Amino acid sequence: MKTLRLSVLLSAAILLIPSLNAWAALEPAETDEFNGKTATGFSVLTLEGKKISLEEFKGHVLLLSFFASWCPPCQKEIGELMKLREKYRSHGLEIIGAATDSKMIPETTAAKEESDVRELQEGLEMPYPVTIADQKLVEAYNFRGIPTTVFIDQEGKIIKVFYGYHDAEAFEHVLDELLTRNRRTK
Repeated sequence: MKTLRLSVLLSAAILLIPSLNAWAALEPAETDEFNGKTATGFSVLTLEGKKISLEEFKGHVLLLSFFASWCPPCQKEIGELMKLREKYRSHGLEIIGAATDSKMIPETTAAKEESDVRELQEGLEMPYPVTIADQKLVEAYNFRGIPTTVFIDQEGKIIKVFYGYHDAEAFEHVLDELLTRNRRTK
């Protein structure tokens, strides 16, 4: 009986291991694979109920940041994004946060996701719009896990995709290039 019980517990543990990996944040990486691709248009509702679309951000550098409310590396990266927003907003930087709680844990109800994301937004005093990402948005922007940050230039082209946690300094290299390029063309 003890052997059977131990076998059942070990089998359950082995089955759970892949799902635990799905909860882990991505290792830091970046890709140029999508550079130059036209960003897919979107229209989403913020947590405040305001409709925003990609088209509204034409002429600005946009960071589309996919995160989960329960993810510590995501929360840390949100702090880095807030620093960037403070430093670069006057130069044309815009940020949209896209919560993926229910994409990472499908059992998450819409009400729970909204409540958790709203609590995080208020707790961190996130100064940029936040939406709940739908399946169309995550597919359009090559979402592979959390956090994922997509840089979109002033003309609506994807410039760089970052996977996993990155600090502000890593993002500044891309921002400086984009914003310098914008000043040269004016």
